[in-house]
Amino acid sequence: MRLLRLNRAVLVGALLGAGTALIGGWVGRVSGEIVPVTVLLVLAVTLIGLGLGAASGAAAYVAGAFVFLAQTMAVGTSPWEGADAVRFAGFLLGVPVIVFVMYRGEAVRHSAELALESSRAARREADAERARLEEARGELDTALANAERERARLEEVAESIPEPLIVYDDEPRGTYGNRAALRLFGRSFVERPLDEWGRVTEPRDENGVALPADEWPQVRAQREAFRRRMTLRVPMSGRDVIADIEGTPIPGGGAVLLLRDVGKEEDERRRLSRFASFVAHELRNPLAVAKARIELAQRDPALPSRAASHGARALESVDAAIQILERLELYSRADAGHIEAQRETFDLSPAVGAAIERFRARGSERALRVDLPDGLTVIGDRHLSEQAITNLLTNADRYSTPGGAIELEVLAGDQVTLRVTDEGPGIDDEVARRLFRDRVTAGRGLGLGLYLVQATMTAMGGSVQLEQRAPVAVFALRWPRAPVTNPT
Repeated sequence: MRLLRLNRAVLVGALLGAGTALIGGWVGRVSGEIVPVTVLLVLAVTLIGLGLGAASGAAAYVAGAFVFLAQTMAVGTSPWEGADAVRFAGFLLGVPVIVFVMYRGEAVRHSAELALESSRAARREADAERARLEEARGELDTALANAERERARLEEVAESIPEPLIVYDDEPRGTYGNRAALRLFGRSFVERPLDEWGRVTEPRDENGVALPADEWPQVRAQREAFRRRMTLRVPMSGRDVIADIEGTPIPGGGAVLLLRDVGKEEDERRRLSRFASFVAHELRNPLAVAKARIELAQRDPALPSRAASHGARALESVDAAIQILERLELYSRADAGHIEAQRETFDLSPAVGAAIERFRARGSERALRVDLPDGLTVIGDRHLSEQAITNLLTNADRYSTPGGAIELEVLAGDQVTLRVTDEGPGIDDEVARRLFRDRVTAGRGLGLGLYLVQATMTAMGGSVQLEQRAPVAVFALRWPRAPVTNPT
């Protein structure tokens, strides 16, 4: 169909074919033969086809043939001989073959050009794809390097944790244990199959009852976050370990276990208790001597006012240090269960006043609203009660909103209740559940205050309670109320 399309090249080919036929006819008339016409037309069609394409050659062939026939039919031309007819027939039949061969060659060339262009396009796409792959490989290398750095950082963090930490995949199969885990359990958590681990470690609850397989820590942690105390057998030594275990699922499968050796914590607690007792005993006498000397110097009438002011500040610091020692000594006695508490009748008002003075001596200038009826007598230990009230005030000052006031209210009933209310931000659920345990803190202090408050109040027959944890914290101390005696 391409041969029939009319365009500029086809028109030029037709004109050239017609012109060649006219020239050939003129030469034939001059020479008296038809041969020059056919030869010139064959040559012209071939050259036009080679120069302008097969369609132009075909147009030249058709136009030349028509012009040639028109010339031969014109009046005054010599008749054809048999040889002339054969030559013209050869022209009419042979030239289309030449045109067809040109067309096929042109089609092959066109296909070759398309194939070459497709090859070039494919090469360009391959080059682009190779560039994308190189870019993707670079990004992958970067991601792998970042992942390796992150893994190394996480491993460094895990190794710095003093408690055993173990990572499981979704099999569950141990894939990592930090040094603390390897020291305590060897590689039993990491390398043993689950059923073999169960046979070796014999996981039990706090009461020594064997746990079913779906409650084993690495299995349960695949389903949910949890915390519980378990008893485990250490494969290397055969001894039992009581451990607090925290399990956390990993998104996508797997879990992390964090184990705390309760026995080790008990040893550390006992060491701390002994150390606190030793420090309190060794420092009490030097501080008492320093306090006595400062008080003696303060009595000198010739003492300059500036020196007297420094002496007063030094005396406050010594008193604060003595109070800290008292708390350490009380902690040591509470840990040993040997708090000696008096159970005698005393007026609560002077004890509250002394506790407020202690609170102010520690440097707090926070507003304090006090609602304290006169004449309330309770049964307990006045000195320990002062310490308990001071600790509650100190906690409220430490954790309350800056600038907020503290409210202290005393109510009479079958028991005498003293409430300390701060102004926020309250206490978190997790901290509230462990609030009166040893060394529980929300980030500041030693975490001994509320533990000592509970120990001392219990020793004297009273109690302490967190009545409200949010939006503000409310703590309550309670003493048995002393019976009212009628004067005789």
